[in-house]
Amino acid sequence: MMTFLLYTIVALIANASLAKIIHISIQHGQWLDRLLNWQERLHQWDLADKQFLAKAGGLCELCFSHLITFIGFWFYALFMNQVVGFWVTTPVDGWVSVVVFNMLWYLAYVGIGTNLSMYFITKLFQE
Repeated sequence: MMTFLLYTIVALIANASLAKIIHISIQHGQWLDRLLNWQERLHQWDLADKQFLAKAGGLCELCFSHLITFIGFWFYALFMNQVVGFWVTTPVDGWVSVVVFNMLWYLAYVGIGTNLSMYFITKLFQE
């Protein structure tokens, strides 16, 4: 279980780091903005009232952090189940307990991950 928790901590830090890097990369003049014309897309989505795309695409740091963490959770879950071969519900018996533990683990991971990503984007290395 200690190994599982260490993998989880690494996954949360990696997710937050990736969120910071992607968020910087989509800003005006940065490489993803130049490659995909990202800021113009955000502007067009905002004008077209496509709020989910605009906010999750980078206009809202919280929404962006949540989207990156949501996607990251599924990669983390796949990695833990397929590569490591251990998941939070591995030692749990009974389908009700498995469902409840999975829901709680998802909420905890995404909640912590979103806040950590937000911190990395808005506060980390800023004076």
